[in-house]
Amino acid sequence: MLRWSFGVALMLIVAATVFGFSLGSLFSVAMVGLARVAILHDTSKVLHHYPEDRYVGAAMELFASVALMFWYVLRLFLSARR
Repeated sequence: MLRWSFGVALMLIVAATVFGFSLGSLFSVAMVGLARVAILHDTSKVLHHYPEDRYVGAAMELFASVALMFWYVLRLFLSARR
């Protein structure tokens, strides 16, 4: 379900870039929710599936999800400022 959601989001981002329309703050709110679920999923995967000697890859995976969430929270705050 998470993979399909990110696929739909990626198609929306590409369509917005190609056709020149804005996704708006509702899309940012949805992406913050999706990033929140991704962080929970990645944390569970790190705890249960990563071996102890693969800590750098595990940290990078969690960082990518947190950075995604930070980007969309930042977009929300910057759009509310206009």
